[in-house]
Amino acid sequence: MLRSILIAAVFAAAGIAPAYAASMAKCDDASIAALQTKVDAMTDQTKKTAATKQVTLAKDAMKAHKMKNCVTHMENAEKGMSKM
Repeated sequence: MLRSILIAAVFAAAGIAPAYAASMAKCDDASIAALQTKVDAMTDQTKKTAATKQVTLAKDAMKAHKMKNCVTHMENAEKGMSKM
């Protein structure tokens, strides 16, 4: 019985890890361009200004090879599109 529970827990954890990794933003030219396109299409100027700033910061971080910072700024831009 305990063995069955442990096996089920391992399979559940294995299923969650790839889903989490797939949801993380990728810091590359194509991803930033796609994000920029979404930001350009925004109509709410307040959100658009904030998201544009985050995209600019992501581009700067990518040029400086700071991929963690780039991903963070991209995620902030995505969050900013839906908040407020």
